[in-house]
Amino acid sequence: MTDAHTRVTAKASGMPHRRRARVALCTAAALLLTVVLWTGVAQAAPQAVSYSVITLPGAGYQSIYDFIAGAKKSIEITVYALSDTKAQEALKAAAKRGVKVRVLLNSSTEGGAAGKTMSQTAYDDLTANGVAVRWAWSGTLWHQKTIVRDGTAAAIMTCNLYSPYYAVVRDYVVFATNRTTAQGIQATFNIDWNNTDRAPVAGVAPAGSELVWSPGAEPALLRLIDSARPGTTIYIEDEQLASDPLEQALIAAVDRGVTVDFLMTYDPAFKDGLDTLAAGGVDVRILEGYFPLYIHAKVVSVNGETIFVGSTNLTSLMTDKNRNVGIITRDSGVVEGITSTIATDFAGAVPYTTP
Repeated sequence: MTDAHTRVTAKASGMPHRRRARVALCTAAALLLTVVLWTGVAQAAPQAVSYSVITLPGAGYQSIYDFIAGAKKSIEITVYALSDTKAQEALKAAAKRGVKVRVLLNSSTEGGAAGKTMSQTAYDDLTANGVAVRWAWSGTLWHQKTIVRDGTAAAIMTCNLYSPYYAVVRDYVVFATNRTTAQGIQATFNIDWNNTDRAPVAGVAPAGSELVWSPGAEPALLRLIDSARPGTTIYIEDEQLASDPLEQALIAAVDRGVTVDFLMTYDPAFKDGLDTLAAGGVDVRILEGYFPLYIHAKVVSVNGETIFVGSTNLTSLMTDKNRNVGIITRDSGVVEGITSTIATDFAGAVPYTTP
């Protein structure tokens, strides 16, 4: 019955069945070509988004080296300080196997920073071995700490790739298999790479990327703090503190019934900010020196369900002028992993008291 019906239909149409099938196939191909020509790009298959986090120094840095080693097409790194022979070897090996490797390094001495000094040896090593390296604009700190792999995955780090400090620094790395995150960082990298003679511009943050760029991070951080609900706890680990708007937002959170636990390694340069928080009811605790840990992380956890992780310290320079980036994510693994570590660190620290 089916074959007979097909022959009748084909005859009635005046066209053999196989020829009609070929025409339909060609029509579909033409439609697809039209879409590609109109949009300028064939649509990629959807990517499954996933996150993982490592806590340093305990986890070690091998996951970062493995992330670099997995590159097939491209690597873009922006980092404040680079001096790590294993990372350098991984980058050189990638370049030798045909991966396009580019590294952008801080050159600024703003605020007493070391500028090129911390990364000069790595710069010389990489450039001599096929890796493209540039110094970022020297007028402000390029404090960002990210690695993009193949335009599809990114490492968002609070750490530098600076091995002399690895044993003692508390830091975190979030590995995001999220094309929009990777592409936002990659697009901003391209802007910075091609404009090393000028100040940083607004970073690219596609929808779904969760990216928070500096300059311009303060509003997003204020919204995050303001979202804390009464009865919950804000957990913070930070290296620097000098932002009146952020300090006042934390005090306002305390006033509406939020517990704020703030931990940093004591630095007299940021005493005013610590005094302000403590006077406003924030539970401030400190570590001294580099042992057992130096708090280098920059993380803000809110409501037990949302967290900022990145390179941005809570200072006006870091949020409004320097180049920084982080993500604000609700990924439960990232939130729970980092928040539990902060709570443990906080419990072992010394309460801060004002003179």
